[in-house]
Amino acid sequence: MSKLRILLPGISAASLILMILGAALFALCLTAIKFNNLVVYFDEYLLHVIWITLFQATLSTLLSVLLAIIMAKALSMIDFLGKRLLLRIMPITFILPTLVVVTGLLSVYGKQGLLATVFGYFGVPFMTSIYGLTGILLAHVFLNFPYACCLFYRTLNSAPVEHKQLAAQLNFSSFTYFKLIEWPLLRRQLFPMAALIFMLCFSSFAIVLALGGGPKYTTFEVAIYQSIRDLDLAQAVLLACLQFICCVCFICLMQKFTHNNNHHQKPNTCYVRQSYRLPVSNHLAFLYMIIIVTGGLFILLPIMTLLIGGGYFFQWSFLTASFQQAVMFSLLIAFGSATIAMLLALLLLYTNSRLLINHKIQWSNQLMLVGSLILIIPSMVFSSGLFLLLFPFAHSFIVVCLLIMLCNGLMALPFILKNLAVPMFDVVSRYWQLSQSLNINGFFHFYLIEYKALKRLIIQSFALSAILSLGDFGIIALFGGKSVTTLPYYLYEQISSYHYKESAVTAALLLILSFSLLVVMDYDRTKSN
Repeated sequence: MSKLRILLPGISAASLILMILGAALFALCLTAIKFNNLVVYFDEYLLHVIWITLFQATLSTLLSVLLAIIMAKALSMIDFLGKRLLLRIMPITFILPTLVVVTGLLSVYGKQGLLATVFGYFGVPFMTSIYGLTGILLAHVFLNFPYACCLFYRTLNSAPVEHKQLAAQLNFSSFTYFKLIEWPLLRRQLFPMAALIFMLCFSSFAIVLALGGGPKYTTFEVAIYQSIRDLDLAQAVLLACLQFICCVCFICLMQKFTHNNNHHQKPNTCYVRQSYRLPVSNHLAFLYMIIIVTGGLFILLPIMTLLIGGGYFFQWSFLTASFQQAVMFSLLIAFGSATIAMLLALLLLYTNSRLLINHKIQWSNQLMLVGSLILIIPSMVFSSGLFLLLFPFAHSFIVVCLLIMLCNGLMALPFILKNLAVPMFDVVSRYWQLSQSLNINGFFHFYLIEYKALKRLIIQSFALSAILSLGDFGIIALFGGKSVTTLPYYLYEQISSYHYKESAVTAALLLILSFSLLVVMDYDRTKSN
């Protein structure tokens, strides 16, 4: 009975997840079986979609990683006023709503943006268009480069102080120091970060849809969306299956490469950690400062311009009934998705921590794998499967809301598992013997031990899930419309209609909502420290 009580929560959650994912994939396969002419769809258009998807993802990854290394190197070499604030702001771009990012970039690099205004003031025409491959790369770099930079910066700062002192004594040049000391540290983080960025860019939807500029730069996600919108279900199924196969193959290659890399990796050695910075010449310090200022402006300008523009263009008439309805649906779906994600995560982690205590490592790994399965299934593949399965109910706003909550909740689940898995196991293992001697089990144990100890971290994870759901556009693009409209969907309609002022106000308000949830996360982190 006690084993069943331990396994039941996790097995229930895992079974529900497998049922939902299986139903989505089954709907895709069932639809594919109904069509017997899929060979016709292997044409130049399909090859073009595959090529553009791989090309833009590869180029975005290379640019993001390269710029992140350069910026991290500059930040690690000099100190300046506001450095800590910049490092706290930079990772925020990674979880900002993608359409807010698009609007922010348009406010700077668009035809009516800040740069066009500055160029026009000096009588110089601003010829660069943000639409097309340029805009896609710009948005992907804006989203991913700051997050990668923060990770690389922490890696560079982790270099042993003994190595830094020895390099200074031997009078290493900057290139020699980077090659011998910093590059071996960065190399271990380089491939995992590049793989993550590549997968995000490969599955990018809202950015390509808004900035792609037409069919020339159509990717898998956009092609699936357009096929479903045109009720060309055979093409949508084919594209979804191809994208799923590409993602699985890439993840298998990534795991094999990571395994080989870890196998040849040298064990870490403990060193003394203390504050020490290598001496930098004035010329290099000036170059590093230029890099930091340029990178800082690239990150901060779209956010600041968006907030200032939203305040400047704001009119009470913009707060229409449609806007208020979009806000209501957005908040409802965000908190509903976060609740679903948190419940599933806590059920899985409750069983996982007890499996680890009982040394059931293989069972624990399999349970956590189920919780992270959504990572290998692109969001458009997953949502299109559910869309096909529940197509007859697509006009019911209750069903649509529940489906969007479920999809967004499953998408956020791996992030919560990553945040809570280790802390929950540590807390349970610390008090396990005492709680068992006092016969404290079940929900009472969770409330007294896990919840009391991890309350702030649980709130932080809940807020992160709500932010991810609040800014999601991929799933609402399929299910949304007349019955359900969220702020991202409302913003996309304004951008598509070239309503610049209205879109600036909507994006600024969506950004403020996201920042409000980020303040909750940061407040809890500050209190816990």
